[in-house]
Amino acid sequence: MIKRLSIGMAATVLAALAVPTPLAAQDADRAWPPAGVSYYGDPGVPDISGLWLGTTMGVPGGAIASNTGKTADGRPPSFLAPWPLPYTAAFKKMSDERAAAAKAGKQIGDTGSRCLPFGIPFLMLSEAYPNEVVQTPGQVSVFFFTAFPVVVWTDGRGHPADLKPSYNGHSIGHWVGNTLYVDTVGLRGETPLESHFDPHSDQFHFRWTMQRVADGVMHVHITLFDEGAFTEPVESTNIWHRKTDYKWAMLDDQSCFENAAGISANAKPPEEGFMKF
Repeated sequence: MIKRLSIGMAATVLAALAVPTPLAAQDADRAWPPAGVSYYGDPGVPDISGLWLGTTMGVPGGAIASNTGKTADGRPPSFLAPWPLPYTAAFKKMSDERAAAAKAGKQIGDTGSRCLPFGIPFLMLSEAYPNEVVQTPGQVSVFFFTAFPVVVWTDGRGHPADLKPSYNGHSIGHWVGNTLYVDTVGLRGETPLESHFDPHSDQFHFRWTMQRVADGVMHVHITLFDEGAFTEPVESTNIWHRKTDYKWAMLDDQSCFENAAGISANAKPPEEGFMKF
């Protein structure tokens, strides 16, 4: 038997369906955007969104550490200090072994050669390609070339207590004036430190700042901490320039399996049409 709703009952049902549940009655963690921010990003902070290119690494008195021996847009390289790196005896031995192997034509510690991510800070210290910075409510996301995006949470959360190590780790940050302060932890120990493929331990973490000093210029300062491998912190400042020319946004995706010349048993020359620096 089908029951019919009275006009009054039907109106009540329709009204209930038409009126959404107030946010206050929902799970507070699901409210978006977070309190104090807007849909366009955190209020009162500089706009650092856009396409940015830093410079690759160099060695004091030596060559630029890139596959072409130069930076992508011709600017001077960035450096790590102190250099040589202040390794403990065990990690100094490991670094020397990698350097000797590289001279003999065998690269040790290059996760990319196995089609694995380089991770950070490698991608921040070796700026061979542009990065896309996107600001959204409670977070700043950096889309590094050939890598998973790095999300810097600026909504007040802390690092997870049960954090599982990953290639890009977990980043939280906060703004002070025109500078974003970031703390990154939870990094895998086997990733290379930079384009020399130097090692670090699983105790490694780093802090970095992003400061827009002019409309098209940003200073990215990095301090590396590693109680398992370093005897003191290591620092580097990379200057990022905003890029507006379309060519910088049309780089190949560097698929390891499609363009892995000289790595596999069935090695082949690189495919035509890939943009290299």
